[in-house]
Amino acid sequence: MSSPRTALKLVLTFLSGLMGGFVFWTLGLPLPWMLGCLTGSLVASLSSVPVGVTKPVRLIIMVILGVMLGGTFSPEVLARASEWIPTLIAAVLYLAVLTFVAQFYCRKFMKMDRLTAIFAGFPGGLSEMTILGEEAGADVPALTLAHACRVATILLAIPLFLTYWSGLEMIEKETTSPLWSLVDILILLALAFGGLFLGKIAKFPAYQLTGPLLLSAIVHTSGLVQGEPPEIVTILLQLTLGSALGARFAGYSLSQVGKLMVLSVIMAFLMLAVTLIVSGALSYAFDLEFEALILALSPGGFAEMTLAALSMGIDPAFVTTHHALRLLVIVFIVPVFLTRIIKRKNER
Repeated sequence: MSSPRTALKLVLTFLSGLMGGFVFWTLGLPLPWMLGCLTGSLVASLSSVPVGVTKPVRLIIMVILGVMLGGTFSPEVLARASEWIPTLIAAVLYLAVLTFVAQFYCRKFMKMDRLTAIFAGFPGGLSEMTILGEEAGADVPALTLAHACRVATILLAIPLFLTYWSGLEMIEKETTSPLWSLVDILILLALAFGGLFLGKIAKFPAYQLTGPLLLSAIVHTSGLVQGEPPEIVTILLQLTLGSALGARFAGYSLSQVGKLMVLSVIMAFLMLAVTLIVSGALSYAFDLEFEALILALSPGGFAEMTLAALSMGIDPAFVTTHHALRLLVIVFIVPVFLTRIIKRKNER
């Protein structure tokens, strides 16, 4: 009895997500196959449609996402990191300031519990932050909305700011990187299984994500795998993840979701204001390009900010390196710190 019902939930989840993604893609909205699919399954969830994703599916999503995130690292990131040590150090300090401001807002105005507020305040990607937050015991629906609204707002606001305020013009991106070969795919499959095993043995935080991410980053940084995934692979991952996140809103009312969305958008503009101030200060202190710093420090998505840099003629290596450092700090260091806080709290 339960198996057909589970299968029906999965079908309805991905079908509603696909419809939302298609609408976003048709309208030209940002991240259509992530935010659109999330919106589609969220609407289905609020409409009492039986949607949901099983644990095995979530595990597969986490492992694949880890391998894909590791693929954002490259030999160029490692080779040129030493050129930007002052701003990389400043970026870590900025991360702490931005998180403090955002989590204070989340607790004061969005009425989140302390743990959820901390994870909602981290300027990481939607996917990794919701997964890490879920592993730590945070409120996943509230966390999902906060990050989804932040990413969408930033992706809309920053290109507009750089285009109309700074006068940068969009240029066509040239696709020169080769796609994965069969050998690359076999290596990445080995990384997925090996990273899952390593993460569990080493007791990494959210090991299903961080184990494959670490091995993938090492292999990509070494240059052993240099190709990019076919676009259909990226779309399928975003569709699956977005649909799964949107299906978590069962029991929420439309008014609750609407209020959270409005407050989350306000938080995104607050984080953007901090980013502009810090970027201006670092530009003055180190004589660096203001626009490049905005993209490097922006609390938007890793891949999206790099793509924006390519589209606007800004050094993508500079942007990628700063986002790579932030990703490592958030994914590996922060959860360890939070685990200690939770243990101390439980011991009291």
